[in-house]
Amino acid sequence: MMLQSDATQFEVDPRLLVRYLTGMGWRSDLLKNQMRRVWLPEDGVDQPVEIFLAEGSRSKSRDVFFAINTISQVYEKPPESVLHDIMSLAFDVITSKIPSEYVRNDSIELRIASQYIEKMKYFLASSATTELSGGDTYKRVLKEGVEYSEKCRFGHTFKGSFGFHIESPVGFNDEPSLDGIDQQQPFERRVVERIAVGLSSFKDAVSEQNPSLIVSAQDGFSANMCDSLIDIIEDIKVSKIDLEIAFSPEWKSRVAGGKQNFTVLLRDLDILKEASKSMRVEEPPRDAQIFGRIKKLETDGNPADLLEDKSGREIEVNWVNEENTLIHVKIALSPEDYLKAVEAHKTGRLVSAAGTLVKQGRIWRLTEAQRFNVVDL
Repeated sequence: MMLQSDATQFEVDPRLLVRYLTGMGWRSDLLKNQMRRVWLPEDGVDQPVEIFLAEGSRSKSRDVFFAINTISQVYEKPPESVLHDIMSLAFDVITSKIPSEYVRNDSIELRIASQYIEKMKYFLASSATTELSGGDTYKRVLKEGVEYSEKCRFGHTFKGSFGFHIESPVGFNDEPSLDGIDQQQPFERRVVERIAVGLSSFKDAVSEQNPSLIVSAQDGFSANMCDSLIDIIEDIKVSKIDLEIAFSPEWKSRVAGGKQNFTVLLRDLDILKEASKSMRVEEPPRDAQIFGRIKKLETDGNPADLLEDKSGREIEVNWVNEENTLIHVKIALSPEDYLKAVEAHKTGRLVSAAGTLVKQGRIWRLTEAQRFNVVDL
């Protein structure tokens, strides 16, 4: 498999290519005519492989074009894969995919696509906030966590499935390497390492059916990270998500090297929920007045018989609390108030209610609700 013959299409600095080859163990030499010759070590190679790069050459170089094809043949990898590895050298890469059954004719529902991106960005921001706060839980996502997620690059989807190459920028390592002295890892690297540690502990917890392995993992998931990973599957309504993490060779990682693969299944979410619950300090009930739009309506009875059917009726309201954090609050309503809620939901109007705010695990409820009203702005 060869790249397109038009070498001018590839915006790759040859210096970046040399950095890639050096990291892969190639040796280099500078010839008298100022051409850089790079070749593989002789161990394990029948014949030396040479790549010529003009010193000082910039992008759109045919040298780069031929070099990428040579590397692809040596490692038996598609040229496009080699090109991606070179371009992502200064990034840690998280590849995430959902099952192929949700893909039809190489496309997917816009609802799933938009929610998937939103939830993955929140998961990244949650990991960054956990790294900054260092606790088992936090009250709100920090601004710095959101800024980190915004800096990550979301690559294109891949054929036959739906997902993204999420690239976390770690930059080039230009610091001198000294024996016995550990280098300070970039913040972005520590965020992705935390995700890898958390996923590894989750994998072990599923294997042993022991949520405490997630709780006890040092520098792993927080309760909020567990919650945000749960939300990816439950809110998008998929059966699983596959994740692969590949660390940039620029920086040494404290977790296992190479690519790591993880699968989060819908049936295993209870383990994450138990871990999240164990890491949270239960908040005492308190009086609250909530105000927001209805996210969901639920009834065990006949939705068309709102006044005669006495089955339980419940709504879920999006409420931004006093700490400027969005939470979803469930409220049980009388048939009459539920009818008002149905109409408010149809028209997108806001509702308000007063009561006792109680947190049960990940669920917020407004108990003993009173003064339920539809608000006209």
